[in-house]
Amino acid sequence: MKSDLPLLHDLVLELDLRRVSDLMLRLARAFEAVFKKSRPQRLRLPWMPPQQRPGKEASRIRLALQEERLNVGSFFPQIALGDSGPATSVAESLKLDPDLLLTLARNALKPALREWCRQLTPLTEGITWHKGFCFICGAAAMLGELREDAQVKHLRCGQCGADWPFRRLECARCGGGDRDALEYLYAEGERERMRVEVCGRCNGYLKVIASFTPTPPEMLAVEDLATLHLDYVAQGRGYAQSPIQ
Repeated sequence: MKSDLPLLHDLVLELDLRRVSDLMLRLARAFEAVFKKSRPQRLRLPWMPPQQRPGKEASRIRLALQEERLNVGSFFPQIALGDSGPATSVAESLKLDPDLLLTLARNALKPALREWCRQLTPLTEGITWHKGFCFICGAAAMLGELREDAQVKHLRCGQCGADWPFRRLECARCGGGDRDALEYLYAEGERERMRVEVCGRCNGYLKVIASFTPTPPEMLAVEDLATLHLDYVAQGRGYAQSPIQ
């Protein structure tokens, strides 16, 4: 951490591949079922061209898992360390949608990552971490939280659930502390509950919610979805969830 590296960096991670693969299969089935019951135009995914059907893409991944053509052992440990390259290569070789494959794989890995987070976090007591990416797994912060009466700012990892304090007037994307570069956007009537911080220096943004207590790790994805309109607000102004610098 003192070298600005997350704790899982360069480690050989041991995973129960059967259990993680089984969870990925169940997620693919659930995804497939949702799109079978819904009109495609109402649940179109942003990364997919209009001619692609998300339910059909999930079916292809499900079949590849069931028929054991998809070797999850070749990419699960790398995804846990933030490297999506091997998974993308496997998806392309099997003609599967790489973004959907990554989404399902990352969610299947969350239980393992959260367990590692629970084990490793006590070891970091007293060590400061002023980065916009997770000190455990290296994923970019999903959300910011303003806590207690003092509105102390914390960043949260959507992958492993890690929680770390962060400077209030600093961009989580580029680390810039220029007050003139940071602005806040919000929907009408929501300024105190949720908003989005945008940076004129790197053109990145971070969604921030008010929370007196830490959001449970399993609820972070729910909060991310509940603030989806803030993504549209920021992206409509030309900001993006740019890579951490």
